[in-house]
This record gives sequence, C-alpha cells and structure tokens, in this order.
Amino acid sequence: MIVLGLADRVPVFAGDYIGADRGALVLARSGIRMTLALGDFDSVSEEEFRLIAQWSDEVIRLHPVKDDSDSEAAVVEAKLRGYRRIVLWNPFGGRADHTVVNLRLAEKNPGTVILQDEQNEVQALGPGVYEFVPAYRYFSLFALTASEISLAGMKYPLDHRMIGPEELYGLSNEISGEKGVLTIHSGCMLVIRAEDKKKIS
Repeated sequence: MIVLGLADRVPVFAGDYIGADRGALVLARSGIRMTLALGDFDSVSEEEFRLIAQWSDEVIRLHPVKDDSDSEAAVVEAKLRGYRRIVLWNPFGGRADHTVVNLRLAEKNPGTVILQDEQNEVQALGPGVYEFVPAYRYFSLFALTASEISLAGMKYPLDHRMIGPEELYGLSNEISGEKGVLTIHSGCMLVIRAEDKKKIS
C-alpha cells in the first residue's frame, strides 16, 4: 500500500507500506513501519523527517524540481521492486490536479494500481472476467477506450454492449445478488465502487 499525503487514518493492511511524501509522516505518527518512504519532503519539517526516517527501512529523498508527482514516483519505484498490486490510499480530495494524476496512474496501470479511500475504490481493467461482491453500494463504469462489455448480477445488466469514452450512463449501478460479474470483451474500463458515507477497511 502506498499512503499519500492527505491521509489522516490508515487501514490495517496485510502487505508492505510505502509512504509517499507527507503520507510517510502519517504512517510514522501512526507507528506503522514502512518498507520505503519516498518524496521530496518539502512539506515536512526536519524534525518530522527524522521521525519518518526512524519508521522506514529505506528513505529516498527526491529533488523538489522534478517532472513527476510523488505518487507517480512511488508507483514507479514499487513496480521496479516487483509489486503487482499497488493500492494508493487516500488519492482524492485536496488539489484537483493531484486527483487527476492519480486517476491517470490507475488508467496507465490497469489491474495493478488501485485508488482507495474511505468511500471509494477505483481501478482500470482491461479484457477479462471480473467478479465483485457487494462491499460497496454503487458500481459505476466509464470507458477509457471504446469497449465492449457485459454485466450480470447487476440492477442494470448489459449484454455485449459497446460503450465509448463519451458515454456516461454507467453511473450508479448496483450489485443485485451475492456477486456481480463484469466481462470486458475488448477495451479498457474505469471501475468505481463507492459509498455515500465514509468507511474504513
């Protein structure tokens, strides 16, 4: 799990933690050991940086003048280290430009990067068959490229429907039974599972 700077609470997670910039401070203050802390750390004091270093096995301090965001640098580093399922915790809210970057990171890494906070889980998925349990109330789909999809076990099912990036009717579907099945015959879809109220996993 990569924890981003806006996080104020972090879920218990069976895996390794990477603190991205101020997210590393959140982890350190929570007493959660990090495999890696990475960022330019221009938003923390030297005292806070020392605390981060105490709670991290490794620290990579980036130059503040760079072409990528701290979250993108963390994803690239995680992939280089062999991680194939990367959760970005608390990637929404705050600055809109950072939210767009994080959504693009999911789009660029389908099936690998998952964006998650207390209300949402977002990921891009390519061709395949995917099963979902009703852990969230709403299930929304948006095409990132021209796509052909089918939906079963949903309030609004679809059968081999072509959907393009300009179409927005995939909003607010719901799983109607024990599981919903999404089949992406071709293309790439952004899958958003969401709740009205905050929860923490």
